[in-house]
Formats: sequence, C-alpha cells, structure tokens
Amino acid sequence: MKQLYFVRHGQTEWNATKRMQGHQNSDLSDLGKQQADVHGKLLSDFDIETLYVSPLGRTRQTAEIINYHLNLTPYFDERIKEWDCGDWSGHKYDDVTSNWSEEWQALMADRFNYRGPNCENFPDMRARVIPFLEELQALKLQNIAIISHGMIGRVMMSYLLEFDEQQAVSFQQPNDVVFRVTLESDNRELCHFVGGEGPFQGTT
Repeated sequence: MKQLYFVRHGQTEWNATKRMQGHQNSDLSDLGKQQADVHGKLLSDFDIETLYVSPLGRTRQTAEIINYHLNLTPYFDERIKEWDCGDWSGHKYDDVTSNWSEEWQALMADRFNYRGPNCENFPDMRARVIPFLEELQALKLQNIAIISHGMIGRVMMSYLLEFDEQQAVSFQQPNDVVFRVTLESDNRELCHFVGGEGPFQGTT
C-alpha cells in the first residue's frame, strides 16, 4: 500500500488579497506559516519517507517549516510547479474578470480544456505531471509527501483517482487542507485533513 500526501503551501500574501500567482511568487503570510507548521505536525505522525517540493518560493518556505518536524532531504521538481496562468499572473481576480472578460467567460465554460492568454490548461498540466507520478508509484516507498499548489495538486490527484473532467475541476484544496491518496492494487481512496484534524473521507 502506498500513501501520497498532497500538501498545498500555506496562505501567501497574494492569496490573502486574491491575486493570481502562477509561476510568480509571494511570501507566506503569518497565517500561512502557522498552517505549514500544523501540516508538519500532522505529517510527523505518518512516517513520511521522502518529500517532493515545487521549487517556487512559497512551497520552499512551506517545506522548510514542515521539514522542521520531519528532518528529510527535500527533492525539488520543476514538474510540480503551479499552473502557469500566463498574462494573468500577478493580477487580482477582479481585474482578470473585468479586463479579460471574454477569456474568463470562456474559461468558466470549459475549465478543463480552455487556455487563457499564454496559460496552461488541464491537459498541459497533466502532460508534465504524469511522468512524475509514474516515478512516484514506482518507488519502493510507502509514505510520500508532495508539497505543491492548489491547481497542480488537483491535477495530480484527479489523474491518480481517474476523475472525469467535471470531477477534476469541481473540488478545491484550501491552504489548510492536506489530501491523502491511498493506492493499493486496483483500489484508490481519497481522504483529507483540515487544520491537522481528520481524516475525513473524500474531497472537502
């Protein structure tokens, strides 16, 4: 049995002001640092054997706080960076929905396949994370933590759980939530922890 723990970085300053980050970055807020510490305490109960981390600044900050509780060597992997939101990077959501109203409406109409201006879509992100996930599944380790982001984390979990397009875009991962995907033979299960409490079955 293999258990993969998908951790989103703690809240950032841009999360708090509803600004798109993508491959750009902002630092963790005080709340985000507290969330990362709670995640670290949670993961310390599960015999985590290795830690994979997106190389962006906010995930590095989160990993450093979490690793205080785990004392592992983190592996940074470009393939698990956040959704590239192209021309929208650094803009507040309100500005995007008003300044790119047609493009935003097209995204809302087909959140799985539509690409905004210079953005990735779900198939693009799947293409870059599938090899990463195949490598994880081949590892002879049971408990693995992946510290990444809200969108790319959803892409990875939806692929492993064989979600259809609608299921893939219909759930979120707040900053205080850790998902656990359990892989055992042909059986795949999902549960989640909120603020260090759980597990609770399914998505949030």
